[in-house]
Amino acid sequence: MNDTLRQKLADLPERPGCYLMKDENGTIIYVGKAVNLKNRVRSYFHSPASHDGKTNLLVEHIADFDTVVVNSEADALILEANLIKEHRPYYNILMRDDKYYPYLCLTVSQPYPRLLVARRAKNDGDKYFGPYPDVGGMRQVMKLLQEVFPLRLCANRSWPKGHRACLNAHIGRCPAPCEGKISQQDYLHIVEQVNDFLCGKTKGVLKHMEEQMRLASDELRFEDAARYRDWAEKIRQVQAHQQLDLSAGGENYDVLALANANEQAVAQLFFVRRGKVVGREHFFLTNRQNAPSSMLIRRFLQEYYGGGQLIPPAIYVNAPPEDGDLLALQFSQASGRKVALICPQRGNKRRLMRLVQENASLILQNFLQSQTQRQEEEAAALESLRQVLGLERTPSRIECYDISHIQGTNMVGSMVVFINGAPAPKLYRRFKIKTLSGSNDFAALQEVLARRWRRGREERESGKQPLDFGHFPDLLVIDGGKGQLSSVCSQLAELSAGPVPIISLAKREEEIFLPGQSQSLRLPENHEARKLLQRIRDEAHRFAITYHRRLRQKSQTQSILDQAPQIGVKRRQALLQTFGSLKQIRQASVHELSAVPGMNEKAAAALFEYLHNRQENG
Repeated sequence: MNDTLRQKLADLPERPGCYLMKDENGTIIYVGKAVNLKNRVRSYFHSPASHDGKTNLLVEHIADFDTVVVNSEADALILEANLIKEHRPYYNILMRDDKYYPYLCLTVSQPYPRLLVARRAKNDGDKYFGPYPDVGGMRQVMKLLQEVFPLRLCANRSWPKGHRACLNAHIGRCPAPCEGKISQQDYLHIVEQVNDFLCGKTKGVLKHMEEQMRLASDELRFEDAARYRDWAEKIRQVQAHQQLDLSAGGENYDVLALANANEQAVAQLFFVRRGKVVGREHFFLTNRQNAPSSMLIRRFLQEYYGGGQLIPPAIYVNAPPEDGDLLALQFSQASGRKVALICPQRGNKRRLMRLVQENASLILQNFLQSQTQRQEEEAAALESLRQVLGLERTPSRIECYDISHIQGTNMVGSMVVFINGAPAPKLYRRFKIKTLSGSNDFAALQEVLARRWRRGREERESGKQPLDFGHFPDLLVIDGGKGQLSSVCSQLAELSAGPVPIISLAKREEEIFLPGQSQSLRLPENHEARKLLQRIRDEAHRFAITYHRRLRQKSQTQSILDQAPQIGVKRRQALLQTFGSLKQIRQASVHELSAVPGMNEKAAAALFEYLHNRQENG
């Protein structure tokens, strides 16, 4: 421990708050909370014999720390969750895939609400329904609602005088409030029915449909009666998708069970609405410190239910979470009603908890088995590759390079990295070719390798940690044939790169070329080394062509808008920022174009005509 740390420990306040542990590079590696910062932070550096192995490993990497003082332990709990989400420290419990499922949002804060998909729930006055783990089912619900209870689809909050309705109004998909074809009171009645349906109050909706069907039949409007009949049947079909009927009480709650082993954990959630299981989902968490289940459950609850008002009245858990009372208080304040965290002991909820726990355990078991099997297969493939290529040692880091372009335009290079036979996407890099104006794959590869090697040497000389380019490959793979291999070998010789094993893999016959050998190496189709090389080469090709397509699309979009009448740099930027792509700009109406900042009706009409004439003429 250095003098700076000793002084910081001596000056720690005896207040609640959060602490942020940092490594020698200033990177935050752990975030924690404490009722008493002085006692909690000092405990990391005193009595190391009382720590487990994981905590000792964390302490070895601590070079500095910061603290944030708050008013209460409850505030510390909230701040800790926010800091972990922001910094995602290595030694904290993290949701591996960071899933966020969509919600349906009814914009009741607007005079004429509409229904749309939202990624996050916000406290903005609108109503959110979900989350929906089954996105396909959510889309089906949206389609049904648009057919039965059509609401406006346009994004406009208000309409200028004399505004004309869009195509949706003419085909019956919108009641056209913009033209005053429906009163606000009648429109809000439709919104109320949509709200009831999404809240699960389908009995009233079905009753209304049946009444309308009988009325239409009595008035001899048989087509309308048939339409109401079909709508009622579709609503019943959506209802039939409910998976389990648990009680007649119509309760809303979630059931959470957690399985934990080998630094991995699975959180399994069942969503119960109006007494029925309507969905389920699982989440993987990393647990590098082998934290107890109580801490894992707390972290999951904080991260998953951080949205606020969509927290159900009760959350059943398979073990009491750490700081459960504080969490319940936090959720109650966020949702505006009491929220209870309960460990069920008997009855239906206990039986359902056993089912959820069993699901979590099976998912974790299958994941760990597949992970072990995958690691064994990757190790076998690497050893096979070492023997085939005659390498002195098994290649731990393999880098593959590819070039992508169309007749020399938007030429890019890609570098993909595989560590121990598995892709490492965080180490992938893209290169925009800077020194060439024509089509020359050999020279492009030379430029990419030169830039990569120079960057690696700079990192090593500067002592920068952690190393990125500073870790050089154990094996270089080039997508191409003899020519590509020869050009790269000459470039590495100029760079004095040293003895680096290098091969190229040609697509047509899957031939492997080695430096100094005139004959190529061909492996059987089912050979593990061949399949590994193909996977690496295909990943480099995918990564390169994705970047090339993005640059080409961007240049084409800018080129077309550059040629459009009355569209300058600022208007072009505003159009792309508003609509996101040329396709969306083409689909916009004159009115929508004119609403873009910096545009007017004259410029919008000219752009609309230009884009559609260009499309018709190919």
